[in-house]
Amino acid sequence: MRSKFVLLMVLLLLVSCFASPLRLSSEVGIHTDAWKTRMPGFTAEKGVEVSIQQFPYANYLDQLMLGYTAGRVDIDVPYISMLWYPALATAGYISPISDIPGYDRLNESDIPGIRNTKLNGKTYIIPYMNELGGIIYRKDLFEDPKEKANFLAKYGYELRPPQTLEQYEDVAEFFNRPPDLYGVTLMGRRSIFLATHFMQRLWANGGALLDLNMRPIFNSEAGVQALKEVERMFQFANPAARNYDFQEALNEFISGRSAMAEIWTTGMFYVEDASRSSIVGKGGFVGFPRPEEKLGEKLPMLYISWGFSVSSAAPDKQAALEWLIYVTDTKNQVEAAPTGNIPARFSSLNSAELALSFPWIKDFALAMENCIPTPIVPLIPEGGSIVSGIIAPAVSEFLSGSKTAEKALNDAVKEVDRLMRDGGYY
Repeated sequence: MRSKFVLLMVLLLLVSCFASPLRLSSEVGIHTDAWKTRMPGFTAEKGVEVSIQQFPYANYLDQLMLGYTAGRVDIDVPYISMLWYPALATAGYISPISDIPGYDRLNESDIPGIRNTKLNGKTYIIPYMNELGGIIYRKDLFEDPKEKANFLAKYGYELRPPQTLEQYEDVAEFFNRPPDLYGVTLMGRRSIFLATHFMQRLWANGGALLDLNMRPIFNSEAGVQALKEVERMFQFANPAARNYDFQEALNEFISGRSAMAEIWTTGMFYVEDASRSSIVGKGGFVGFPRPEEKLGEKLPMLYISWGFSVSSAAPDKQAALEWLIYVTDTKNQVEAAPTGNIPARFSSLNSAELALSFPWIKDFALAMENCIPTPIVPLIPEGGSIVSGIIAPAVSEFLSGSKTAEKALNDAVKEVDRLMRDGGYY
């Protein structure tokens, strides 16, 4: 009897020693650095070894697709952009996480933006990192008694981070003091970043890119108004901003040369980077403003997210689920966040412990709770082409004066309609 017990223990030991590890993949980035800190704890607690392959962002998706299309899948849990999962799911390369027994332990009601992770009612990605498009601003300027007094005297109300589009324009005008200080930093290069300035205002004014039948409708009155609002805001930006992308915009703001930057929450990590920023400890965040009459409404707001999916070929999907439950647990998210991540759980965002590291997180959580998180492109294969290839040029053409707002949007809608027809949507 004793010899049988010893043999059984030896067999179990051999199985644990030679069992394949859970194989993860990711881009090289700070939010990956955050969740990587959880890998040793998972192995210690669950007894499952974890390995990881990382790729530069520029070729990560290509590497994933190469493995999937060739049938050489050596990744169980790919950490991916939310924008990628519809194509991967449609091709059958990743499987529904919600089909794995025990999925309900993930408590998806605690995860903002979870509705964006579903195809045909099934969940394919669990968000880990999320951020919103909004305004990062200089707290030292907004809280300066002299600035507050001067603003009150000029505009008749108290200086504060803008909640309405009207306040946003007033504040940008007030702080616009070139060449040393600009009212706002914008991203004017013809790219997806320029398109976000239009889309945020389109949504804030009650518009949409596509209707429920997938037809383009952004040439509406709300769309025309949005374009004209973008044009007005560029009056209060550095003329060089017409050629800015994300990185140039961040560099201007963290060098202290603007009062606000219209960008997303990641900018706060740059603000607090003492090796690069001249305004450490002076930054705040507020969600994107809306018209005064729409205060209190839940409106779409630019939402960016990365999260974990599960390969259809993963041999142990239960182990993959255990990793997802562990790494997205509230406590683990909060502990990992200071490495460089904005957690994707309400319970994490509202943690008093996290607020000690991120004083601005309460304002981010408030914005998240009071908006409809909306991806930067529609979650269809044509989404990137619609925003980067059609809308961004249309905005650029209007700002350059080569087209009126109406013509720029009407022409763009025709292009999107043709693209969608070619795609078989109607």
